[in-house]
Amino acid sequence: MNKKITLLAALLFSFMSYAMGQEITITGQVKDQQGLPLPGVSVRVKGTNLGASTEANGAYKLKAKADAILTFSFIGFKTIEEPINNRTTLNITLAEDDNKLNEVVVVGYGTTTKKDLTTAVVSVSSKDLENQPITNPLQAIQGRAAGVQVTSQSGKPGAGISISIRGNTSVSVSNSPLYVIDGVTSRDASFVNANDIESMTILKDASAAAIYGSSGANGVVLITTKKGSANKLQVGFNAFTGFSNFWQSQDVLNRDQYIALMTEMGYTTFGGNSNTDWQKETFGTGSQNQYQVSLSGGVKGGQYYFSTGYQQDKGVVAPARLDRYTANFNGSQNLTPWLKLTGNAILTSSKSIDVGDNSSVSRGGVILGALTTPSTIGIFEPNGQYTTIPNAGGWDNPLALAFGSDNKTRNFRFIGAFGAQVNFTKDLFFKSTISTNVNKNNYRYYTDNFLTTYGRQERGVLRKNITDDNVWLNENILNYTKNAGKNAFTATAGYTIQASDWKYNPNESNRFFDTSGNPIAPSVLLTVPQRTQWSKRSYLARLTYAYDNKYLFSSNFRADGSSRFPTENKFGYFPSFSAGWRISGENFMKDSKTIDDLKLRGSWGKVGNDEGIGEYSYLKLYGINGQGEYNLQSPANSGLKWEETTQTNIGLDLTMFNNRLTFTADAYLKKTNDLLVAVQLPPSAGFGAQAYNVGSMENKGLEFVLSTKNVDREKFKWTTDLNLSINRNKVTSLGNDTKSLDFAGIYERDAAVRVVAGKPLGSFYGYVFTGVDPATGAAQYADLNNNGVRDAEDRTFIGSAQPKFIYGVTNSLTYGNWNLNLFFQGVQGSQLFNATRIDLEGMFDSKNQSAAVLDRWTTPGQITDIPKASRAGTDNSLTSSRFVENASYLRLKTATISYSFASAALQKLKMSKLTLFASGYNLLTFTKYSGLDPEVNVNGANGPSMGVDYGTYPQSRSLLFGVNVGF
Repeated sequence: MNKKITLLAALLFSFMSYAMGQEITITGQVKDQQGLPLPGVSVRVKGTNLGASTEANGAYKLKAKADAILTFSFIGFKTIEEPINNRTTLNITLAEDDNKLNEVVVVGYGTTTKKDLTTAVVSVSSKDLENQPITNPLQAIQGRAAGVQVTSQSGKPGAGISISIRGNTSVSVSNSPLYVIDGVTSRDASFVNANDIESMTILKDASAAAIYGSSGANGVVLITTKKGSANKLQVGFNAFTGFSNFWQSQDVLNRDQYIALMTEMGYTTFGGNSNTDWQKETFGTGSQNQYQVSLSGGVKGGQYYFSTGYQQDKGVVAPARLDRYTANFNGSQNLTPWLKLTGNAILTSSKSIDVGDNSSVSRGGVILGALTTPSTIGIFEPNGQYTTIPNAGGWDNPLALAFGSDNKTRNFRFIGAFGAQVNFTKDLFFKSTISTNVNKNNYRYYTDNFLTTYGRQERGVLRKNITDDNVWLNENILNYTKNAGKNAFTATAGYTIQASDWKYNPNESNRFFDTSGNPIAPSVLLTVPQRTQWSKRSYLARLTYAYDNKYLFSSNFRADGSSRFPTENKFGYFPSFSAGWRISGENFMKDSKTIDDLKLRGSWGKVGNDEGIGEYSYLKLYGINGQGEYNLQSPANSGLKWEETTQTNIGLDLTMFNNRLTFTADAYLKKTNDLLVAVQLPPSAGFGAQAYNVGSMENKGLEFVLSTKNVDREKFKWTTDLNLSINRNKVTSLGNDTKSLDFAGIYERDAAVRVVAGKPLGSFYGYVFTGVDPATGAAQYADLNNNGVRDAEDRTFIGSAQPKFIYGVTNSLTYGNWNLNLFFQGVQGSQLFNATRIDLEGMFDSKNQSAAVLDRWTTPGQITDIPKASRAGTDNSLTSSRFVENASYLRLKTATISYSFASAALQKLKMSKLTLFASGYNLLTFTKYSGLDPEVNVNGANGPSMGVDYGTYPQSRSLLFGVNVGF
């Protein structure tokens, strides 16, 4: 009997083993914790290459042995393993991966995980780019990346922004970072559609950026666009519409107050009897619209992603406008097990209409024109011409400056790359890529001979400027990876060549009519076409090594040869080293119940800079004069060489309480030597400025990032992200011959910024305003040299545009299907030179003035801080501390509330995603600055001329509504 039982058990066991060893078909669906389907999830049979990806509705189907284990993995979610146990249906719920250390980070010519980083790197994900009324994706970095200061130079549609990574390192050459868009290098990324971006990674320290050598002197921003997944076709649609206006206006004199002031100044005519509110007429309501459709998926051995979109931004100040069409493609295909082809392309076509700002009404500035044009005049004269400011010799009103001429630009951008990767072994591959970056700009300005004063003077003006900029790049990269036991090793070597061809063709003509208004053949002005070319050749290498996931080491080296330097200085050599120690991996830390991960890292690196000095600065240059003759413009400079920046960084990464708290701290020191400075040659030489290697500069700072999961329950979650950055900039030398350099010129007054050794860039320089003389009403200035008179030697440093610190705070609250995201961004301790007040409070001509001048001095003995009116005099409004203001601010940059439909509703609608949202942008601003906006800059905000506001187009406040749909 026992033998029979044993035989039966053996037969049963054999049958079960046979059954478990047979392949069966498994189906199921993968969802997130909210019940929403997850497309693109990788479903793999553990220990094999067999697998599949989930479709748009989260469903999957594959064959596997009945006793196999399935692995479910998806970026941003925790990977889980599930035994099949002879089941044919497996429905899986994936939880979000709260451990940010496992995030994949793109670095130069490769990727790594955040936990293995030994350099200072920060990433911004696609979630930070969603649902914002931005035409420039770089705006989304503002306040979200420690050590990165983003400043909008203007609020105009399509206006540029300035980015400074750990301070400014140069005086005369570029302080802007390098952008690498899917491997294509660029000095601009404003044309990329934010909805196409998967992530942006900022390489902050020199060790991280050294792999890009001379191009990485000011940091590197790596932009990775979205890619498809190897599954069923997925369709996405994103759209929003909204409106915007200025968040504040300025109080100016009304008609009666203006007439009283003009009478006091001796004017007898005041323009008329109108009562026009010029801010109301000029500052209207803008609108934003954006639509995008995307297709993604995969075929056998390949993936693809394609999108097309349209963006429209109508400015608050009409007719300012931007219309942009975008298309993006990203794809890859495995032709054989050892050969893979990749291709990507971004095409952008835009048309913009500009309105003049950054100047007074007398120089065509619409913003200042709206503030300083008297209300006594209307918009049009009886004959249909635009009105002019009375007693001003033909200064047109702001609507004439905005609408009296056509000021349009058409731009076409194309970047594309094609590459081939050959896998020699599973550890060794070679990839060669050729890419191109094309930028074509067509500018057209036209004003007739009737509507505006300028047009009547010139009897019509037409300007056309065409710019063509073509850059191509060939990169050849060999990569080897080897993991053996506790050892992980990678080696990368590469050779790149790059060249640029830039052309500029200006044309201008006027006098389209005779003095009687009859059409005649126009006068064509003499213009000279320009063309420049440059090239680079580079060699690069990187080694990384990790032992037991605790001891990390990385080293980079790059040699760059630039055509911008003479033969003996053509090559620059840029090494870097970094190391990390994962303390939490040591035995004495393994039993810690509070610390999940603790890593100490340090790095050192050197990078170079050759941007912004011109392509032929080391050569003897000649120019064509008005008679068509060649004149020597600058002598040869055979000693010109690379500007070099070295940086040392120490960092700490800490994760605690089961990933509930993540903290990062960095301290750095950057030193730039051999500054490329445009030095003014002695007047006796008869030449202007020329680039020389003189002087040095220093930046040092601290950065802190804190992320917390305040509440983490099934239905309610609340997370907070905080970052704070402190940077101290200082020019340490300008060489032996140059004592100072002046920047930020103010019309008919001294420049507002001076650069000297011992002071930071953006240091304001001028007279110290001490008040108003009660006896005379004249502005008083400190007599610093005690000679009894006011002279240039009484000027001194009166403020700085450099902030004490910058910060950003994000709170995200989720309840069920609802989400609320609040993002605050701030700058503390910075100052602005409010040159706008010179025109608004100067009282030296017939322009309208700020309501502040109602407190002006009028009678002897009066105590006030507003000087008397002084017609045709500038003594009361010199470049002085009177116009230096606190520009600190805190902004509710974005506030978004959204609702995502649950899976049950989506299945009925046959959708994979449906989210409705409402978003506000620049909703609240807290500041003591008296101007329209504390953020703007007349000049670039990352150069020595930073910190001046002179009628600059302010940031607008926006409210929009949108939808995100997936099929």
